[in-house]
Amino acid sequence: MSRKRRAAVAGMAVLCAAGAVGTGSAMAQDKGPLPKESHVTGDAWVKFPGDLEYPYRRFVVDAHGGPWKFVGGKMVMGAARGTVKFDHYSPDEPGGPSKHHWGWIKVDYVMASGPVAVVSGIRQDDEHGIPPNQKRANLTFYQSPRGHKFDRMGFSWGVVFPQCHQMGEGPAPFSANSSGPFGKWLKGYTVKDAPLEIPAGDFQPPDNPADCSFADE
Repeated sequence: MSRKRRAAVAGMAVLCAAGAVGTGSAMAQDKGPLPKESHVTGDAWVKFPGDLEYPYRRFVVDAHGGPWKFVGGKMVMGAARGTVKFDHYSPDEPGGPSKHHWGWIKVDYVMASGPVAVVSGIRQDDEHGIPPNQKRANLTFYQSPRGHKFDRMGFSWGVVFPQCHQMGEGPAPFSANSSGPFGKWLKGYTVKDAPLEIPAGDFQPPDNPADCSFADE
């Protein structure tokens, strides 16, 4: 095995640690041809344990693709598309009436294995004053075998430091599905995985990600 291929395979091992190689549920779901892309879709209110006063967030996810692609024998990170829209139902100021506060993420990465997925992308809600080093958002989704009322998800600006996340990192799915502020259950989340694309023979590893400063700049 060449040095370049060893480096690429080592990199894959690190990436796969977040969700293992994506072949499990796709094989179990369908005896026909395996899907070429992973999918994470759904809509749910979740209850964020880090905000006791206004805990309800809604995440609407429509993400499709994979973690990487190959272009001319070189691995290129980010091979997904779609959006994640999110709403924090809370007042503009303490004591005021709660309102919907929507933002959205342009998806470029999906990594799914069994009932768990990591979805990554760039936040587009500039009006919220998001610093450049917090634009990368990573979300985790868990489709519970007990039914969608037991689904869970996590987001990279809650519980963990929001700065300098790299593509594909993600927190544990710390927020439980909920009936939300209006007592209405939504669809929950559906995760469908697909085998990772790993070509035979030598290929070039991906470029290193850009450096990220913890300064608010």
